[in-house]
Amino acid sequence: MTGQNAVNMETLWTIRTEQFKERSFIGLQNPLPQSYEDEQRLFATLAARRNEIMGQTLDGNTYMVIHDNGSKMTVGLMVTQLGEIPDGMVSLNLPDEEYVVFRFEEKHICSFWQFFCDRENQKKYELDVVKARFETFNDSLQPNGITEIYFPKASHAYVKA
Repeated sequence: MTGQNAVNMETLWTIRTEQFKERSFIGLQNPLPQSYEDEQRLFATLAARRNEIMGQTLDGNTYMVIHDNGSKMTVGLMVTQLGEIPDGMVSLNLPDEEYVVFRFEEKHICSFWQFFCDRENQKKYELDVVKARFETFNDSLQPNGITEIYFPKASHAYVKA
C-alpha cells in the first residue's frame, strides 16, 4: 500500500497567523515524554481543581503548552494576572509572540506531528520549534473533532540559519 494510506497534511488544514500579547497561565505540569494516560490525568485533575485558580480569563479555554525546548507540558488556564498559585500547581508566562495556527481534524494529529518532525517542513512554515507552542481545548473544537495548534513563528534570522 504505497502512498494510498499516506496523508497529505497540507490539503487537510487551514493556516492563519495570530499575534498575542504576553499571557500568563496557572496549571499542572509534567515532564515529557509521558503517556496518553498521564496526559489525560493531568487534564482531569485540572478540571477538578479549576475553581482554585483565581483571575481566570473569560475565554473558557484550557491550554496545553509544550515548553522548555519540548521537555515539559503544562495544562492550564489563562489568568489576567499571576496571584496566588494553588498547591501543586505552577505558573507559566509566554511572551509577546506571533504564531502560525494550524487547524485540522483531530484524527490527523499523528500525521501532523510526523510532518513537523521534518526540519524542511519546519523551515517551510517558518516555525520556531524551540519556543513554547500550545494547543487550545474548548467546546467549539474538540467535541467537533477539530484541533488547533499554535507554533511560534521563527525570526528571519532563525529561518535562514
